[in-house]
Amino acid sequence: MLRRLVVQPLDTGRVRLLAALCYELHDSDPTRALRYGEQAVALATTLRDQPGQLHALLNLSSCYANLSDGPHALRLQQQALTLARRLRDTDGIVRAYTGIGGIHHERNDTVNALRNYQWALEKVYSKGVKTRTQLMLFGNLGNLYSYLGRYAQALLYTRRALQLARSTGDKAGESLYLAHLGTHYYQQNRLDLAEGLLREAITLVEPLRSYRIEAGHLEMLAIVLLLKDQLDEAETLTRRALRLARQTASQERLLDGYNLMAEINASRRQYEQAFEWQNRFRDLNDSLNSRSRLQTLAALQTRYETQGKEHQIKLLTQQGELQNLRNQKLWAVVGALVLGLGGVFFLYLKLRQSRAALAANNMALHQATRELREVAASKDRLYAVVAHDLRGPVTSFVGVTELIEFYLRKGDENGLRRLPVLVRQSANSLNSLLDNLLSWAVSQTGELVSQPEWLSVDELFTEIEELYRTTAEAKQIRLTASEVPGLQVWSDLNMTRTILRNLVGNALKFTPSGGHIQLDAATTPDHSVLLTVADSGRGMPAEQLDALLRDSASSPMMVSASNNSRSGTGLGLPLCRAFVERLHGTLTVESTLGQGTVVQIRFPARPAA
Repeated sequence: MLRRLVVQPLDTGRVRLLAALCYELHDSDPTRALRYGEQAVALATTLRDQPGQLHALLNLSSCYANLSDGPHALRLQQQALTLARRLRDTDGIVRAYTGIGGIHHERNDTVNALRNYQWALEKVYSKGVKTRTQLMLFGNLGNLYSYLGRYAQALLYTRRALQLARSTGDKAGESLYLAHLGTHYYQQNRLDLAEGLLREAITLVEPLRSYRIEAGHLEMLAIVLLLKDQLDEAETLTRRALRLARQTASQERLLDGYNLMAEINASRRQYEQAFEWQNRFRDLNDSLNSRSRLQTLAALQTRYETQGKEHQIKLLTQQGELQNLRNQKLWAVVGALVLGLGGVFFLYLKLRQSRAALAANNMALHQATRELREVAASKDRLYAVVAHDLRGPVTSFVGVTELIEFYLRKGDENGLRRLPVLVRQSANSLNSLLDNLLSWAVSQTGELVSQPEWLSVDELFTEIEELYRTTAEAKQIRLTASEVPGLQVWSDLNMTRTILRNLVGNALKFTPSGGHIQLDAATTPDHSVLLTVADSGRGMPAEQLDALLRDSASSPMMVSASNNSRSGTGLGLPLCRAFVERLHGTLTVESTLGQGTVVQIRFPARPAA
């Protein structure tokens, strides 16, 4: 299809190819599909190809819906509905109503979702409505009624979708709706019937090499077998689903597989393995949420760029009209030469003044635009930092509550005794994060004022040891501090606590069990005080350390690497650097991959002049 697109001229055929590419990719790669959809809409508008514009709007709306940009997807569907009514395109009307209902369903607005589906039902059997559109409507209705607990109606529409798939020879659709029926009977606790339908669905999909759909069927069957206490086969099916999910890079299927493996191990009372699988689920869930946010931002950026291009076209049109007006004035000036050199000179001066004023206005406009973009970018980065960092601690709390319910249900007293440590760790992590966010926000406003005083290094180290003793013991990490009696540092108490808390917290996070973290302090020949936090963690390669220090010098950014890397938003290091510089000190980081990391803070030993 891409080869056909390259040679296709700029006509309505190219519009349809672009719209078809958008539809093919809207599920597997919606960010990439956006480009084709936007191009299809723009070209159809230019060519005044209203049927092509209708299909491009419907497909483009599906991309934005998959990227969680519901409001914009809804506006595109409404535009498509208006255009379909104007063209009297019944298939387009039904698709638009179905798409609008789906968007409302995703937003949990079941009242509006059902209303739009019912409007679509009024026309779904009309002449010109395609089978694919009918399948989409019946499948969506089955899902909605199942969500509302209206199982009889859910069963009715799911069976209609299944019959359509069979009548058209759509094996993938037949397999999908057989699995939906199996899920329906599973919800009714009719496990034997659900098992039979799911096994039939798997048999149908296996020759099609649709691994993503097959992985979903396998996981659903494993859930049914888990409830029937057939744990060995449930585990075998789940591991097979995980292999298919990895083969197709289906992160959602991996997420469901990890959760299912945790339940299977828990049913066997293998709690350590269950906890390990639950941790995999939590980490991947965080990653998927981050990626969803990035995809949404990419969608918004594409919209912004498209609107920017349209604005440029409008400006060029206005400039052309302005140029025509200037040409008319020029001819008037030429005619006015007959009236005398004085009049020409006067008009020339006026023209020079107008051009100078226009140039000054353009410069001011460009400056204001640049400043506005910088402010918007800074705000977006701060929102990304808050959203990303808050998810981890909150997810940990959710995991602990699930473990409490799980241990209570199983009567596992030993598991319950371990929970206070997990709760304390999650609370300390959340408290540290909120302190960092608040301190960073205050420091950026310029309202944070340091109040330096003489502080005992021994007391600072003792406080940090007490704060992180439980976390270190839980991870089996040895946390020690050198004794430096009488050594004092001239610094602000709260800022110094925040600096040490962030550095030790990072060291604990990236040091494996059995590792060691050492706090040291010493004076230097120039009468400065040098505080050191050294860990035996996995360290960082030189290129990652350079990127981390470069990013932390300006603003909090997300830093990650694929192998043996530290990950996070990078908020702690910029905050430490900002506080150290405000205290007239310096901060350096040395790290070797596989050998650990050493962070040193140099403070003046006496008040700065």
